[in-house]
Amino acid sequence: MNLKQLKYFQVLAKTQHYTLTSEYFSISQPSLSHSISELEKEVRIKLFQKRGRNVELTKEGKQYLTYVEQALTALSEGEQFVKELTSVSHGHIGLAFIYSISSIYIPKIIKAFLAQPENKDITFSFYEGMSQNIIEGLRDKKYEIAICSRLQDEPDVHFQKLTKQELVFIISNDHPLSKRKKLDLKDLINEPLILFTERSGMKSVIDDMLNKTGIKPNIACHVETESAMMGLVSINYGIGIMPRVHIPEEFNVTLVPMSKNYQKRDIFIATMENRPLLPAAQKFYHFLIEHSDDAIFGR
Repeated sequence: MNLKQLKYFQVLAKTQHYTLTSEYFSISQPSLSHSISELEKEVRIKLFQKRGRNVELTKEGKQYLTYVEQALTALSEGEQFVKELTSVSHGHIGLAFIYSISSIYIPKIIKAFLAQPENKDITFSFYEGMSQNIIEGLRDKKYEIAICSRLQDEPDVHFQKLTKQELVFIISNDHPLSKRKKLDLKDLINEPLILFTERSGMKSVIDDMLNKTGIKPNIACHVETESAMMGLVSINYGIGIMPRVHIPEEFNVTLVPMSKNYQKRDIFIATMENRPLLPAAQKFYHFLIEHSDDAIFGR
């Protein structure tokens, strides 16, 4: 059984005429008859019966036609999907990103990209997580592009620097230090700190900051997300260090800038070294690079 036989069968079922069908496919009538005969032998049922000078489907042939049409439709849709997938203007992009850029940066990036007329038919799937989880998903082919922190010991991942995020202290409004315009890490020596877990790209950044200042942190707990940090800081459980993000009004917190050059952390685009991007994803990748210094990123 092959695809041509199924297409011959489908059209013959509609025309009910060997001559018309053979002309439609530009093949000889004996060739068509042979293909249908071979198909009948393979499926072990009689598909057509004579009706005067024409043919018509048998009862079994009608039932078989239903499955053949479903199969041919699925193949046609699959072919169209692959065409769109490899098209620069109709592709689909899987994009993963860290929590801290999900509410403002990502919507701005996508809006600006899709605002270009040639990109309006490109679609996206979105994934959110911590940098370690994101890189694991990238390696497992869940998406093509990731925006996250740079992780060490990832030789098969290409990291391209994209932009920076300002780091700030997040403090409960009930804490005296929330009234300060700026703070230094040394101002927090005796304060309980809420820090990020090992799987967060922020962990190494904050550890490096603490090591450079020689501070031994009084760690209250570790969290995975900015929202968890907001909640715990809101009840004055400790002081957090996090990227500057939008804070919902219901949280009882204040963001206080860091003194000493406003500490920032780098954000990268991550892709797999030996996995070329399809045209649409490649276009979006270059868009990110070209616009990394624009207001899209709040710089």
